[in-house]
Amino acid sequence: MMFFSPTKLRGDAPAEGKRRRLIVIVWIFATMVIGLFLFAAISIALLSSVRAYVEAEGLWSKGQKDAIYALSRYCLYADEADYTAYLTALMVNQGDRTTRLELEKPAPNLDVAYAGFLQGRVHPDDIHGMIFIFQYLRKIPEISRAIEIWTEADGHLEEMIQVGLQIRQMTVAHSLSQVDQDIFLLKLHDINKQLTPLEDDFSYTLGYIARKSTNLILIVMAAVVAVFLSSAYVFSRRLVIQSEATQEALHQGETQLKSILQFAPLPIIIVRSSDEAVVYANEHGLKQFKIHDTDLQTLDPRDFYVVGTDRDLLISALKSTGAVNNLELHLQDADGQPFWAQYSSQRISYLGEECVISALINIDERKRVHDELHHRAFHDELTGLPNRAMFMDALRQALSRAERKKSAVSVLFIDLDHFKAVNDNFGHDMGDLLLQQVAARIQACVREGDVVGRLGGDEFVVLIEDTLPSEDVRRIAEKILTALRPVYVLGRHTANVTSSIGISTHPQDGADLNSLLSAADHAMYQAKTDGRDNVHISASIASTNSHWRST
Repeated sequence: MMFFSPTKLRGDAPAEGKRRRLIVIVWIFATMVIGLFLFAAISIALLSSVRAYVEAEGLWSKGQKDAIYALSRYCLYADEADYTAYLTALMVNQGDRTTRLELEKPAPNLDVAYAGFLQGRVHPDDIHGMIFIFQYLRKIPEISRAIEIWTEADGHLEEMIQVGLQIRQMTVAHSLSQVDQDIFLLKLHDINKQLTPLEDDFSYTLGYIARKSTNLILIVMAAVVAVFLSSAYVFSRRLVIQSEATQEALHQGETQLKSILQFAPLPIIIVRSSDEAVVYANEHGLKQFKIHDTDLQTLDPRDFYVVGTDRDLLISALKSTGAVNNLELHLQDADGQPFWAQYSSQRISYLGEECVISALINIDERKRVHDELHHRAFHDELTGLPNRAMFMDALRQALSRAERKKSAVSVLFIDLDHFKAVNDNFGHDMGDLLLQQVAARIQACVREGDVVGRLGGDEFVVLIEDTLPSEDVRRIAEKILTALRPVYVLGRHTANVTSSIGISTHPQDGADLNSLLSAADHAMYQAKTDGRDNVHISASIASTNSHWRST
């Protein structure tokens, strides 16, 4: 019987290999997307930190100018409110300075640096990014230049602080003259004049860094996107090529499959699993079921089963094991003509759909020969009655049932009287004809469930289960005697033949089949002794040496 592998039919690579390639492709693209996302997030964070430096510089510049303005007013008017405003404005610059000095140390205390930026009014969310830039990106020329400007500005800031201390001391001592005021104001003006270009330079440098970083980020992102799109194109094109190759291989595989199936010496059909439609049948299959290929779509596979439940059993077996081998089914063709087939089926993929392919062998002739041999082995060839072997088996089973049910079983042993004379006078052919008529007459006298057999020659036996009282069994035997008396027409001859019948009953006359048959045989001999053409019922086994007689 034929078997087909779904993988080989489709021409596909192993499913496991496909899944691995798909997982690799998905991970590659996922990695690229995640990488692009992380790069964008880091870039945005860096730009945000640069922006925070620009904002901090604005706060620093404002604080410095507010401090000079307040200190100048304090120098002129000695108003404590102005000095307080000066100190308040100066705190922003001092906080930033504290952070710079701490971060320039070999092992900076980041908490001190963080607190310094907070004092400089930097937003807490921006501080960590600003510290990161100062620590790890300070070697970049532009950032290094910005730190130099910051350092230089802090030097002028220190000069302003010293001027402020001098003004404070002289004001408290009431020794600040008009000349001193002019000198201090001039110094403050010079400090502001020196700081202004530094602040502009610092802002310009930071702006340049932001623009350069933005452009660099855009270039990198564009390159990454280009690589991503290129990779996507390459992978997509490869997938398309593989898909086309797979479809071509599938088409070629299915074409080869059809060619193979078409010339296969067995009837083969393919049925779609989803709706049980017949999608293919080779030439032998069309002939076996007497259908045309144009009728495939309208066929119902259930119509080809003599017993409809066989189809359900087949589908159930396919679902549980995936294949059915050498299953004998009683099928029929489109004309309703039944036949026996040896059936093998397996699930496959055909035309991209789940199907079931079935191959069958017509075993009608084999079945007929087998049944005929079986019949010959257990039936008398002349009369068609069960032979000795079959009768013995039936008697054995009947005795087993009787033991379980505590019932009786009777055996009638029938022997024809003077049968030898028929053979001697008319020939064996007429004797055979007589035996056939005797068999028919005996069968007409018994019940449907009783077994009539021929042991050989002119000896016949009848098995009666669930027997009635012995007198009723005797009446059946007498009925057979009466049926066998009328004249027999044997061609151009006639003959009168009577019979002698012995009856034994289980369990009185024997517990096993040999004892029971021996008792019936002995009773039959007693009937012949009593004058033939009569019935004798055995009361017990008269002799353990009784034997079977074949004439």
